[in-house]
Amino acid sequence: MRACYDLIGRTPECEKTMSNRYLVVSDLHLCDVEEHTDGWKAHKSAAYHWDEDFAQLIERFVTECQDATPTLILNGDTFDFDLVSAVPDLPPWPVSASERRRGLDPTADKSLWKFERLLECHPLFIETLAAYVARGNRLVCIFGNHDRELHFPEVQRAFASAIANAAGERIFDPRLVQFEPWFYLVPNEIYVEHGNQYDHYTSFRHLLDPVLGEHGEDAATLALPMGNLSNRFLMTQMGYFNPHASDYILKPFAYVGHWLRHYAFSRRGIVFKWLFGSVAVLLQLVTIKSKLALARPKLAARRAAIAERFGLTPETLRALERLQEQPITNRFFRILRELWMDRVLFALLMIAGTIALAVVPIPLWIKLMVPLSAFPLLFAIYEALAHGNNIFSVERELPGVARRIALLLSVKVVTFGHTHVPRLVPLGPDSTFVDTGTWAPIMRQVGGGGELAPGYRNYLVAECSQDAARVELRCSNVAPRQDTAVSRV
Repeated sequence: MRACYDLIGRTPECEKTMSNRYLVVSDLHLCDVEEHTDGWKAHKSAAYHWDEDFAQLIERFVTECQDATPTLILNGDTFDFDLVSAVPDLPPWPVSASERRRGLDPTADKSLWKFERLLECHPLFIETLAAYVARGNRLVCIFGNHDRELHFPEVQRAFASAIANAAGERIFDPRLVQFEPWFYLVPNEIYVEHGNQYDHYTSFRHLLDPVLGEHGEDAATLALPMGNLSNRFLMTQMGYFNPHASDYILKPFAYVGHWLRHYAFSRRGIVFKWLFGSVAVLLQLVTIKSKLALARPKLAARRAAIAERFGLTPETLRALERLQEQPITNRFFRILRELWMDRVLFALLMIAGTIALAVVPIPLWIKLMVPLSAFPLLFAIYEALAHGNNIFSVERELPGVARRIALLLSVKVVTFGHTHVPRLVPLGPDSTFVDTGTWAPIMRQVGGGGELAPGYRNYLVAECSQDAARVELRCSNVAPRQDTAVSRV
């Protein structure tokens, strides 16, 4: 039985007026499959696939629509290109040593190969979308940061073709499959955006033209933000951490325990992979920043197309852009801190200071007390002063961003993904913010596989009429296997 809690009672208008019904799902993080007996990269195991649950969800959604017009919105990070570290056995293009260790670069042809590999691992997902669209229903695919490689027209065509092929002899109208690089808007009803542009670590400098170089002799490459680069160069090499959760953020001594538990008595390593991966991230960010300074992005025409498609003025579109955060590439210290390189530098300085005290002719008690008391005190003071923003800051800020968007566009529902934190927040008497959480596997314990944590596999169902909107944030990852929901009218 579905538990449904109404914050405000259902109004008669909701039941009498013809309405649009939206299903919004974000952060599916569909990836290729890897199976390891020691728990390495457990988040990529087929045991955690959600394809059947997703198929059942779509069937329920269509059945529930009845007289309402259905729209399925895949709100970013539907696919996780960053986690594909495989390369073809006989690649038709050059593959560097770095790519063989960490995965292919985000160019059009290599992204197409990764996308086809993802689809091969999830035929039911494509079949579900084909059956949905073949009924004449609209599918909107918004790009996130981890599936920004959908930016390439070759990848978009492959996606649409896969749905058409799965549809078989059923009627398929390609116009029902809509790709959106920024947001999806139905005036006076709903605004849908992935949300990575409000996060320093995952925002793109030029969202509508996020490439370096031109097509031709030097293939255009995505200018990936720090979050994506960290996944590619670090998380793919540190497979006992789950990149979909924040369990890789630990205290210093907890990292020691993690190393003892997973690495100390195995052939796998972490220290040098973290070090070389962090240096690789830094070098990539410096390279991207220098190339972006010379880039001539094709933004004007793409802004104009979005403004025309959703009936917005250029001034309104610029107001939306001003809400976004700039990439972290201009904040070098924050980069060092997120990679933990500042703590390592501090530790090296303390070690050097201890050695220096040991060789100078001073009393023994000073040689002992300074390293044992003064240095830890300095480190504690440094941590308190250097704390600042981190990867969790966007969670606090998104409701405020949603409130400004609701006022700017006069919509009843604003929904983001990205944070993997499901929540429903009233913004006022007539508007609601929903963060749709994630479908990626998040386990109860840090490191390795195990039982999924409850409360995930969330999705938003919003029904909007001319005068009202009913909003439900639902969850299917509970026992027994039936949905729960929190709703607002």
